[in-house]
Amino acid sequence: MIAATRYVRLRFPPQTHGLAAVLTYATVVALSARAWPGMVPLLLGGLTFVSLFLFLRLVDDLDDGAADAAGLRAGMVAVAAAVVLLNLHDLLALALAGGACAAALAAPFLPRHGIKQPVVLFVAYEVAPLLVLGYGGVTAGVPPMVAVGAAVVLWSAYEYWKFTRKLDEPDYRPFGLGLGARLVAAVALSAAGVVAAAVIAAPWVVPVAVGLIAVAFAAGMTSWWRAGRRGRAWWCGLTYVLAVDLAVLILCATWGVWG
Repeated sequence: MIAATRYVRLRFPPQTHGLAAVLTYATVVALSARAWPGMVPLLLGGLTFVSLFLFLRLVDDLDDGAADAAGLRAGMVAVAAAVVLLNLHDLLALALAGGACAAALAAPFLPRHGIKQPVVLFVAYEVAPLLVLGYGGVTAGVPPMVAVGAAVVLWSAYEYWKFTRKLDEPDYRPFGLGLGARLVAAVALSAAGVVAAAVIAAPWVVPVAVGLIAVAFAAGMTSWWRAGRRGRAWWCGLTYVLAVDLAVLILCATWGVWG
């Protein structure tokens, strides 16, 4: 128990990663639903959502060759069991959650078997977070296309975090991309994600999409400029995700999206 608590505090801090996961779940539900679900479904969905992102962190650490492999595997089993128990009442939600866990576990096998093509690896590694975000929409009880649209909007913010979370560390090269290429990829994915969501979801996504593209570009340029001058890249990583979550929640409340 002490080891598990220490791991969460160091690798999945509640005040940063935990808060981002909770706000992201609330944002997915807000974008999907015309009315908030009941307290029990909301609580079960939120706990599962946070647990799924914790599962992704455990898989990443195991894939990176962390020393306590046995402890990480035990943690993955415990989290997966909790996810199953929390979703026995909803088979669709359980299928999405299980699919996310399976996708996260399967992705690391590709580079181990010599598959290192960046586009293939990108698709393999990013299916899991997209399924997690889709799970958030499904728990709101909305039509599938609406859930997908909301998931893709937030997936674009997640991908922006993925590529910019270490913008001031030139040696960090996800999918072999250097600093400048990471910034281009982050902005491009953000733009592509929100445009796709605007096409497949509903008209209210359009102003959100335009706003996210503009913010992503401005934030990326500011962060790149600061990182190039050995300054902190303030508007990257979780800062951007939290800002997107709060902005979308405020917009949903202002527009009266919820009935």
